[in-house]
Amino acid sequence: MPLADRILPSGHFLAPWIPMLSSIFLALPIATFVSRRSAKPIQDMVEATKSISRGDYTVRVEENGTGDMGELLHSFNQMTAELGSTEMMRNDFINTFSHEFKTPIGSIRGFARRLRRGGLKPQQQKEYLDFIAEESERLSHLASNVLLISRYETQKLVGEQTDYDLDEQIRTCVLRLESQWTPRHLIFELDLPPLPYHNNSEMMEHVWMNLIGNAIKFSHDGGAIFITGSREASLITVTIRDEGIGIAPEEQRHIFDKFYQGDSSRTDAGNGLGLALVHRIVELSGGSVTVRSGIGKGSTFTLTLPDAGR
Repeated sequence: MPLADRILPSGHFLAPWIPMLSSIFLALPIATFVSRRSAKPIQDMVEATKSISRGDYTVRVEENGTGDMGELLHSFNQMTAELGSTEMMRNDFINTFSHEFKTPIGSIRGFARRLRRGGLKPQQQKEYLDFIAEESERLSHLASNVLLISRYETQKLVGEQTDYDLDEQIRTCVLRLESQWTPRHLIFELDLPPLPYHNNSEMMEHVWMNLIGNAIKFSHDGGAIFITGSREASLITVTIRDEGIGIAPEEQRHIFDKFYQGDSSRTDAGNGLGLALVHRIVELSGGSVTVRSGIGKGSTFTLTLPDAGR
């Protein structure tokens, strides 16, 4: 009798292998399915990355993983959202920047052409020349602020630090702005004890000139501006308070953003870079700046600056 006829009918030869063979045949499709399912999130991220490289920051991957994979998918979507937000801010910055430069340039060009044509009365000529000078100054101030904020945004550490008196620096800034507040009969009340400080004095001067300048611009004629300072251990606090037009609550969340100007009643007084510059310099110095304000109730800016002393 052939060997096969003697073994197969009895079943003794195949019996021990049947469960193992069944497991293998069952495991193969399961393993294939699991492998494909595990690889899908990775494939999705690869495709999403290709879309991002083409400038599409709206792409998202399905967060259907668990454990490390789930965390990876969530982080990927977060990263994509932040990239999209950064790209939007960059485009807004470029558009607003272009607009801010075009406006004074267009005004200067228009008035210069009118002067060149002649036929104007002396008073008209003076008005046009004054306007050109004001717009040129505005353009120069804008360019300076853009260069400064670009410089400080890329800067990580404060260099050229020296010991100096912060209270005297603030008083000097008030005097430098005297031509702006004297004709409007504004009153300054200063309560500044000796505040020895160690930092970059040139950098900090931009902070006081912007904050005090804003307090002057948005104060009512005949109003008062209060500047106080104090020191507790290694922490210096300075507040600048005015009694001016104030800032709406919804605007306070954005006033430290570049080119943000708020309502139209404030747009003729600046280019929306001053407070962004203040915020960056204070941040670089390891401090913080906050605002408390209300419409018709004035504004109070509070700065806290860490200082190890002399």
